[in-house]
Amino acid sequence: MSTTYTIGQRVRTAIDLAPGWEGAWGAPAGTLGTVTGLPVGQGCGYGVVLDGDPDRLPVALDPHEFTGA
Repeated sequence: MSTTYTIGQRVRTAIDLAPGWEGAWGAPAGTLGTVTGLPVGQGCGYGVVLDGDPDRLPVALDPHEFTGA
């Protein structure tokens, strides 16, 4: 079954997210966030701003990498 998320929806990560570069912020599975962008094409993820991320930039997550909160 496919799940669709909407902008502003609260979600929870289902996987650990390693920092993307040295000095970047990482997040453990279970981190809450807010959907800020929808997929724009095949293979594109949702934009999600994670709670606690100091730069407040969205990460791209596939639907299997998070769930509704």
